[in-house]
Amino acid sequence: MSHHSRRSFLTVAGASLLSTAGLGVSSEVGTAQSSGDEFTVVEESPTTKTLFSAVTSSEGPVAVGAGGDVVARGANGWSKIVEYGPQARSRPLRGAAVTDDGNGVWFVGGSGVIGEYRVDTDTLTNYSAPKGKTSTWEDVAVVGHAGTDERLYFVNGSGELLVGVRQESGAIRYEEVLKPGGGSTIPGIDFHGRKAGHVASTSQLVAATSDGGMEWNRIGIDFAGGAFYDLASVAADDVNVAGGDGIVYRYDGSRWTPHVIDGDRQAIRGIDRDGGDGLAVGTDGKIYERQSAGEWTRFQTATDAQFNGVASGPNFDVAVGNTGAIAERTVDGDDGDDGILPILGGSATDSLVTTTLDSTTTDSILDGDFEPEFPVAYDPDAVVEVVEGKWVLGES
Repeated sequence: MSHHSRRSFLTVAGASLLSTAGLGVSSEVGTAQSSGDEFTVVEESPTTKTLFSAVTSSEGPVAVGAGGDVVARGANGWSKIVEYGPQARSRPLRGAAVTDDGNGVWFVGGSGVIGEYRVDTDTLTNYSAPKGKTSTWEDVAVVGHAGTDERLYFVNGSGELLVGVRQESGAIRYEEVLKPGGGSTIPGIDFHGRKAGHVASTSQLVAATSDGGMEWNRIGIDFAGGAFYDLASVAADDVNVAGGDGIVYRYDGSRWTPHVIDGDRQAIRGIDRDGGDGLAVGTDGKIYERQSAGEWTRFQTATDAQFNGVASGPNFDVAVGNTGAIAERTVDGDDGDDGILPILGGSATDSLVTTTLDSTTTDSILDGDFEPEFPVAYDPDAVVEVVEGKWVLGES
């Protein structure tokens, strides 16, 4: 699973413009009551098959699941973008990851199936059974930019890790197969750097690497008794593992602490972290939101389906699960104060764009034309007037 900031895809003229757009957070731990924070269950999912994993691409949320289905959230709702999988053989897709630029969605699954869907070109490519490996791939992590410098990490039900590196020719070069999980199934892998990340196995093993997967060091979890389902790697000293009995395990660089975030002690099936923010999902339509290192708020959605995957994003937070269940929450809202400038037309010359994040202000001068349908971060106070429906920005 790959994790991206809510601000990862807010760029203009090649420079990142950080927005203060964010997620409303309930102040109480327990079942959330604020309607502004609630998730809505999608009434007409494009699939009735189980969805196992979700990511946020540059075009919006994407989820993968049984039968080789890949579904995506667009401006007009959810639709199916891949049917039958990359081999056209309906192999189930169990894990997904997205490139750093959000343009390439990689997914893996049964019988060695691997595929990539480029959301910027609507192109599907089949990479299945590399090195003749036909075991079920359980999860994938990717670091780098689509089509240029990806470094890929695939893990399977035999506890194997296969690393692939994109070459200048466009081909993927695969390295020797390793077993960081000691032979047990690895349901989760995540990288916080190009060569630094973590894996979790079904034998209660969590291991870390800092050299791209060549060497792995076991860091836990000796006292854990339940199953592991997923993990999120934020840093060498900031890791979460989603486990059985309603537990999310937290690693701070030296010790593991179990946090029971589900009072019914039902398994936590998926987890996603975005810096200090985090989401997790479980059984009976429950979603959990991280408030602090050891505090999570529970959301009860209007479904009893089991959720398996979750992803946060700049526009939507989504949870996906059994029978094609999808729950989503709008992040930026429609109140006009979310820090995201609506679609602009025409051009901008010498306009001052001011963005604020954690009390740090960045000023960027936009010279000449830019893409008319590109979202631009801004400070609402910088809007001095509206002329013929266009925003005029200046020093405030």
